Amino acid sequence: MRKILFLSICLFTFGLIHASDFAPYKIKAQFIGGYIYPHDQDIISPLVKGPALGGEIAFEWSMDGSKPWHMHYNKPDIGIALQVLDLHNPQIAGQMIATYTYINIPMVKTNIVSFNTKIGGGLGFCNKPTDLVAAIADPRSIKDKAGDYNFAIGSPVNINVTAGLSLDIKVHKNISLSAEVLYNHFSNGSLAQPNGGLNLFDGHIGLKYMPVYKEAPQEAVVTKPNKRWYGEFIISGGAKKLYYKDTQYFGCASINLGGYYRTCNQHRVGIGVDLFYDGAYIPTAKLDPNTNTYVKDDTYTSFGRTYITEDRIENKLRCGINIANDLIIGKFLIGFQAGIYLYDPIKNCEPYDDAKEGKVNKGLIYGYNIQKEDGWNYFRVSAKYYITKHLLANISIKTHLQKVEFVEFGIGVGF
Repeated sequence: MRKILFLSICLFTFGLIHASDFAPYKIKAQFIGGYIYPHDQDIISPLVKGPALGGEIAFEWSMDGSKPWHMHYNKPDIGIALQVLDLHNPQIAGQMIATYTYINIPMVKTNIVSFNTKIGGGLGFCNKPTDLVAAIADPRSIKDKAGDYNFAIGSPVNINVTAGLSLDIKVHKNISLSAEVLYNHFSNGSLAQPNGGLNLFDGHIGLKYMPVYKEAPQEAVVTKPNKRWYGEFIISGGAKKLYYKDTQYFGCASINLGGYYRTCNQHRVGIGVDLFYDGAYIPTAKLDPNTNTYVKDDTYTSFGRTYITEDRIENKLRCGINIANDLIIGKFLIGFQAGIYLYDPIKNCEPYDDAKEGKVNKGLIYGYNIQKEDGWNYFRVSAKYYITKHLLANISIKTHLQKVEFVEFGIGVGF
C-alpha cells in the first residue's frame, strides 16, 4: 500500500511538473475579508463597524514570452477584475463595487507555485456616498456627525489603487489555489468633497481555473538596454474641490522636469524638479455671528485649515525636488515619487488656529499633524504611456501622506 501511495504521489507530481507551463488565459474567483484602517480618527473611526467582506472574479491573460518585456518580468499575468465589498455599515457606508486592471509579476515561478507582486488600479463605485444636502444642513461639527454621514467617500465614482502579494499553488493541471494579501485605497482625488478616503488591508482566498493549454511560442531574446540616461518634461493639470460646504472648483497644475537612469530593463531611478499651482489657497470666509453662516462668495472658502487673509498668487505656488522610482513595462511606466518642498508659503499658514495667532515659523523640515496641515513633503503615484518614441501621456495622484491634494492629467516629451 505504501509503494502504491508513493508511486501515485510521484506520478501526480511528475504530471504537474511536466505539464505545459502556458495557459493563455485564467479565470479566478475569490472570497475577500478586509480591515478598514481608521487613518482619520474623527471621520473613519465612527464609520467602521466591522470588517469589509465580499468577493472578486477576474480574468487573466498570461504573457507568452514572445515580447522582450514578457521576459523582463518572468512572463507575468495581466488581469481585469470585478470586486464587490460590503463595508459593514449598510445604512451609512453601503457597498463598494470596484473594477480594475492589474499585473501579477512573478518573483518565484515554477510549474506548481507562483509567488507574485500585484499592482493595479481602476475605479470604485460607492452606493452610499455622503448625503451632502443633509450633512450641510446638520449644524453639528464633522466630529459629532461623522457617525451619521459617510465623510470618507463623497462621490459615487472613486479612484482605486491596489498593491500587494499573491500566491498560486497548482493542485491540478487546470486548477490552482489562489491567495492574496493586498492594500486597497479608494478616493475621489478631491474632485468632490468630502474625501476622507478608505484604506483597506485585504485577504483574498479562492480558486483559479485554467481551461486550456497551448504550446508557448519562441521566447524573445533579452538584451541589455542600449540607452541608460533619460529626461522628461511634463505639463499636467486638474481640478479639485476643497471643502464639502463650498460650491466652487479650483484649478491645479504642475510642471515636472526629471532626469532618469535606467538600472536594468525593468527599472529606473531619477531626480526631478516640480512647480505646483493649487488655486484652492484663497482667503478663509468669516462666520457671520448674526446668521451663523459663512460668506457665500467664490473668493472665499469656509474650510478652516489654512489661515489666509489675501488672495495672492504667491500662496498658490509651491516648488520642490523629488526622487523617483519607476517600473518599466514596455511602453508603460508605473512610478512613485517622494519630494520635499523648497518653496512653500503655505507652511506658515497652517495649522489654522496657530497661524491666526502668529505662532507659526517653520523651517525646511518640521514635525506636523497631517490632519491639520500638509507638511514639508509630498508624494506622487503616476502612470505614463509612451504614445510615440518621445511623446507621452501622464496621469498622476499627488498626495500629502495619505491625503490626496489633486489628480492631474498631462502630456510630455521624453528625450
